[in-house]
Amino acid sequence: MKKVLVANMTSQKAVDYLESKGYQVIKNDQASDDDFLEHADVDGILIMMHPFGESLMSKMPNLKVVARHGVGYDNVDLDAASAHDIVVTNTPGANATAVAETAMMHMLMAGRMFYQRRQAITDNANKRYLAAHHGQELTGKTVGLIGYGHIGQEINRMLTGFNVKVLAYARHQHEVTNGHMATLDEIYEQADFVVTALPATPETKHMINASVFRKMKKSAVLVNIGRGALVDEEALVEALTNEEIAGAGVDVVEKEPITAENPLLHLPNAFVTPHVAMISKEAMDNVALKAAEDIVRVLEGERAVFQVN
Repeated sequence: MKKVLVANMTSQKAVDYLESKGYQVIKNDQASDDDFLEHADVDGILIMMHPFGESLMSKMPNLKVVARHGVGYDNVDLDAASAHDIVVTNTPGANATAVAETAMMHMLMAGRMFYQRRQAITDNANKRYLAAHHGQELTGKTVGLIGYGHIGQEINRMLTGFNVKVLAYARHQHEVTNGHMATLDEIYEQADFVVTALPATPETKHMINASVFRKMKKSAVLVNIGRGALVDEEALVEALTNEEIAGAGVDVVEKEPITAENPLLHLPNAFVTPHVAMISKEAMDNVALKAAEDIVRVLEGERAVFQVN
């Protein structure tokens, strides 16, 4: 019987699907290399965020497929996987609604500083800052969407009721219901809210940096629900501290999991969540099931629908 390793938090729907196809499903935390090496004979892995590269692949002789639980796959070494004839897949669109809802929440929370106002009920730390900074509404503003795939388009759909103008940036041309395609500089210079929804690649690393913050409006809010590597975090902290921009809402940071020492957590104009945009019951079911379906395809000799290497 072929074996598939999944993380403990994997949806039961995906586990049931794999077992219904005749596979033995093994669960563990996927928190360390040892969690993988304890089951080095598996044929497939449904992987979360743990780094997975040559040092692990070389010790797993039966491994044929690694399915990423989500859209981003920067934790998997694609070159090493290809060298070992391991198929890598992802799940585009499966969590788009959950991530888009998170982007909407971050625009509202960071724009109006709701979290800090709640904190101020029991903590005096930000009261003086909040008295001088009233925040801004989302309605009627210009929103720049950097990345216009499944998530960017879903954000745009959700924005319809806010009567905003959308400036969208992507590699390909798209119809933009509430606005039009734009260049990055147009977004940086014109947008009241800048939302990043891109994967981490060598080309996108630190694309939001000190020079970008100097182009943005002082009243602008940055929202990052893509990957932490998109933003030069040191430059972001400086821009927020010096009020070069008004605020930021981030679900992802450069070094994850985020720790209490991260300076973004101690700024009065930053709202931070711990990489949870994709977590909802519906998204966890959809993502895991889509990943499991591609695992089965590969192990049964078919081509994966969402192969990335």
